[in-house]
Amino acid sequence: MIKRAIAFITKTEMVKHMAVLAGGTAIAQVIAFLSTTLLSRLYTEADYGEFGVFTSVVSFFVAVSSLRLENAIVLPKEDEEANSIAQWTLKLNCFFALLATAGVLGYMLIKPLAFYYFLLGPTVLFMGVIQVFNFYSTRQKSYAFNSKSRILISIAIALVSLVLGYFSFGDLGLIIGFIAGQLVGALFLYKSIYKEIISTANTLTWKALKTKYKDFFYVSTPHVFFDLIQSSGVIILMSSFFADALIGAYFFAIRVLKILVSLLGSSIYQVFYQDVSKNFASKQPVLDAINSILKKLVYLSIPIFTILMLFGDRIFVLVFGDKWLSSGEFSMILAPWFLLNLFSSTLSFVPLVFNKQKTSFGLAIANTTVKVIATIICGYYFDFYTLIYVYSITQSLAMLINLAWYYAIVLRYEKSLIKTEEL
Repeated sequence: MIKRAIAFITKTEMVKHMAVLAGGTAIAQVIAFLSTTLLSRLYTEADYGEFGVFTSVVSFFVAVSSLRLENAIVLPKEDEEANSIAQWTLKLNCFFALLATAGVLGYMLIKPLAFYYFLLGPTVLFMGVIQVFNFYSTRQKSYAFNSKSRILISIAIALVSLVLGYFSFGDLGLIIGFIAGQLVGALFLYKSIYKEIISTANTLTWKALKTKYKDFFYVSTPHVFFDLIQSSGVIILMSSFFADALIGAYFFAIRVLKILVSLLGSSIYQVFYQDVSKNFASKQPVLDAINSILKKLVYLSIPIFTILMLFGDRIFVLVFGDKWLSSGEFSMILAPWFLLNLFSSTLSFVPLVFNKQKTSFGLAIANTTVKVIATIICGYYFDFYTLIYVYSITQSLAMLINLAWYYAIVLRYEKSLIKTEEL
């Protein structure tokens, strides 16, 4: 059995790539998790609340900083076109970073703002650069760069946050630690990849880019905004109805669950996206590979999330300290949602590859609307725990709908290949 497993790993290119990325992701997320066990004792719920607001604002700018064109880098057949897309995307990132800085300055003229928001623009630039280079290295199958950057980012965030937390910097320690990590990751990837991107001239005009990849501009970007509203926006909406301590506990639980999902699934997504894009461009089947990987993911993740559903409260108290008991209780309730989110996010490239962004956008609007309405109703008429249960149920259903739709797209594609072969 062991010999067969080794032979499979050494002969299967996709598994090799996933091993490289998964190894880097695993190390990065283990560092993030271990540092969180210490940070939870150095920072308060209020500190995490301020940190959550800052990262939410950053997320909104990063969502549009490249107009989602980083996802298009892996799609073209020719490397010259991919290089052109990457060059345009880097220019867009610089523009939106300057726009974010101008926005902060303009807002400061109207209303006082914490001084660290001056760092918003650079943070947007660093994160945008990381996105572009990650997708470019995915296209080139140079996954070691992705892997190393993730490890460096996690180390930088952990070290800076821990040192500043020890010296009681409060929320500023978490924010500066986060920015330091993005800077380190951006510099590493820039040094490793930038020369390759500019190795060919930009042969794609802005007009041609907008025409060929218009769905990334007009569908995928608004789609991401709605995703952010239902992830970050609802936290702001919660503050109108519930105590800061409850919101901080919820944010911390979500943070830990996202680390777990990222540990298990993010590397698979990137390798899948590149390989399925390649197979689709050359009219090759993709269903067997998807089924095989998802089956392995099911076997790996269900035991982990089952333990979390049964003992999450005790685990959080043991690992993070007594003050995070509520976060542990929330994690038990939310675990089914994040388990299904792991499967759904692994296949979330399907609408991009098969040009179904408009339908995906429609589903995102519906999901965001449900979550916002649920927050308002529970805020007026029920307690916070009821809201968490509603989130878990409605978002679990949304993930199941996404999975069913992804499979429907792939199955239609596979049937079209069979018909083509018959002709």
